[in-house]
Amino acid sequence: RLSRRGRTIIFSIHQPRYSIFKLFDSLTLLALGRVLYHGPANQALEYFSSIGYECEPFNNPADFFLDIINGDSTAVAASKEEHRPVDTGKVSEDNVDSSVVDVLHQKYLNSSLYKNTKEALAKVELGQGSKQRVSKQGHEITYANGFLTQLYWVSKRSLKNLIRNPQASIAQIAVTVILALVVGAIFFGVKLDRSGIQNRVGSLFFVTTNQCFSSVSAIELFIRDKKLFV
Repeated sequence: RLSRRGRTIIFSIHQPRYSIFKLFDSLTLLALGRVLYHGPANQALEYFSSIGYECEPFNNPADFFLDIINGDSTAVAASKEEHRPVDTGKVSEDNVDSSVVDVLHQKYLNSSLYKNTKEALAKVELGQGSKQRVSKQGHEITYANGFLTQLYWVSKRSLKNLIRNPQASIAQIAVTVILALVVGAIFFGVKLDRSGIQNRVGSLFFVTTNQCFSSVSAIELFIRDKKLFV
């Protein structure tokens, strides 16, 4: 629903099945901080086939790409020895064979896909003007929506969380009512004299302090949602 409104959706799936993979329009494969493929998803198998990595029959393309990167595929095993560089003492990282990554990255840099991407980026850079202007824009903090729009959606999100977790709201209301009754009972019948003024100041101080400490519970929401926003 969000994507149909023109939003760009970025997400990751652990071991996606083929029915999910075939929905992707663009595919980017990364390993050890290097791009191994970037282009149309439906051309990925053809690209890897052209560089000597043939997908086995009935194999899931998503698993096939992961196997290639990790060096576990039979397609890799067949060409691994052919492309293995001289041992330089490097240690593999996160079960990823750095030699395979180097080979795949270099092949991508030599491909027409990379050249087309570079040409498209060059046109974008020319359209943005001078390098000084581009660097200045890169350091500016911009938002796609204004403050009121952000406030609306964050407030709506918080309201939904409250509605979906009514126990917390009921508990807060109950605590507030009980405290109100306690404070009202303590300061009930305060007279209009010097001592009455002091009592009213004390009641206001107590109520204000209670409100300040009760609002600290909002920090829990911030801590819980911080990971999601990051």
